[in-house]
Amino acid sequence: MNANRLYQNLPRLYDAMRKLLGDKKEACGLTRGQPRILDYLFHHDGCMQKDFCREYSLEASTVSNLLVAMEKDGLLRRERNPSTSRIVNVYITEKGKQVQHNLEPVYDKLEDIAFEGISEEEKEHFLMILKTITKNMCGDT
Repeated sequence: MNANRLYQNLPRLYDAMRKLLGDKKEACGLTRGQPRILDYLFHHDGCMQKDFCREYSLEASTVSNLLVAMEKDGLLRRERNPSTSRIVNVYITEKGKQVQHNLEPVYDKLEDIAFEGISEEEKEHFLMILKTITKNMCGDT
């Protein structure tokens, strides 16, 4: 077994990050998949449902189910676009902003742990490479 393989290391990293985020996420009333939706929405308020599909390579039905649950919990609201009723825009609520605010220190701690002993230059280089790998794997151009 070669421990230097991408397909072996990324799942371990993902699992470790989920574990660190898990308790805090649940304390905020979020379920799996919701923190990243909330984070994206916080930075892209008013985006369309399909933006989540594209950003996270999710099926439309998966996104719809997440948004329905989050809307029911008061974290966001969905509105038909006045110019094209086929488009649904998604907006974060004050409650959603508060939950996101409560999660920010957790995200900061997660990054502090992940990048411990790594210089700022190395971190930036790693993130640049990771973005390129993500684009390659997702077929983004």
